[in-house]
Order: sequence, then structure tokens, then C-alpha cells
Amino acid sequence: MSARHKNPVAMAARPARIEDAPRVTELLRQLGYDRSTDAVGRSIQDAMANPDSTILVAGVAGEHLVGCLQMVVTRRLAEGDRAEITSMVVDAAWRSRGIGAGLIQAAVERLQAQGIRNLRVRCNTKRERAHQFYQQFGFQRTKSQKVFDLPLSTAAESPDSD
Repeated sequence: MSARHKNPVAMAARPARIEDAPRVTELLRQLGYDRSTDAVGRSIQDAMANPDSTILVAGVAGEHLVGCLQMVVTRRLAEGDRAEITSMVVDAAWRSRGIGAGLIQAAVERLQAQGIRNLRVRCNTKRERAHQFYQQFGFQRTKSQKVFDLPLSTAAESPDSD
């Protein structure tokens, strides 16, 4: 597994803490996710209580947090146990410096220690730079999908009801 980066920096990955919520919120906003700091804090708290969900943050000496990654282990009937990166963002000012690769490597090490043998990531079709990054790291494109969401506030209404 490798990814090329210019001017690599030493970073340290660790599990997220509640007090990281404001900075994680700022990072998520860089990708267009508009969640409140309270909501992000609750997500971090939930991940801390769930052994199948981990949020890692990346710090660089002398700087605040510059990246985060969430991974979730799923126990699927058809595919067995696997992990998926459900969120990952590196501060725009720190991209291409090894932060994302360091976060993924930290995730891989944790997953291997748990006996998980597969890591998946889904990426928006418009994020071509991210596609290249994941492929350079060793991820292989395995499928294309269409995603359908059902807002649960209207789930009780069937398509036939008028």
C-alpha cells in the first residue's frame, strides 16, 4: 500500500475525543457537510461507545487537528465482516502531505488487529482527486451503484396512498 505525496509530514493518529468536535465540524464543512458541533459531538460520543465504529483524528506537531476518518465494521449476511471508511477529510491546506495515507494506515492496523480482512470506501463520483488517492493507496474499484434514500419521516406513506 502506498500513496505518493509531496512534502510529507509526521502526523499522529488517535481516537477522537468529545473536545475534538469543533475542529472535526470545521473539517467536515470543507467537504460541504453542514452539521452542528453538537451533532458531531454526539457522533463522536456514539462512536466511543460502539466497538464497531471508530473515529480517528490526525494531528501534526504544533498544529491543531488536520484530518479525520471514521470507519465502521459491518457484519453482513452475504459478505461477512468488513470495514468501511464512512467519512474522511484532510484540511485543504494539508492535503498531499501524507495525512490521509497516515489515517488509512492507522485504520488498517486497527482492523488487522481485529481480524478484519477487507476495507471499503465509497466516494462521490465528482471527487476525482480522491479516487486517484485511493487507487494509489491500493484500493481497487469493485462496483458502481446508485444510492436511494428513504426519509423515515415519510416512510409510513406507501407509494399507493393518496
